Amino acid sequence: MPTFVYMTRCDGCGQCVDICPSDIMHIDPKVRRAYNIEPNMCWECYSCVKACPHNAIDVRGYADFAPLGHSVRVRRDEEKGVIAGGSSSATARRT
Repeated sequence: MPTFVYMTRCDGCGQCVDICPSDIMHIDPKVRRAYNIEPNMCWECYSCVKACPHNAIDVRGYADFAPLGHSVRVRRDEEKGVIAGGSSSATARRT
């Protein structure tokens, strides 16, 4: 599931560029916003999604994985300054 950037949320901080292991996240020099130069080469590690402080990066779900309109979001615990793990609904279904 390749990533994409919401240009209205991105401030061009470059954290996604610094953390991307495949070096496909770049900053457009004209508009100072991040973008994925080669979505098909995305390793799907979602490091950029997790690193973005403005939730400007999202993931396009594959049709067989997620219905149209679905998105994958990172849950953050701002008080602790960490990425929250797990899903309460997923945990409830497993038990």
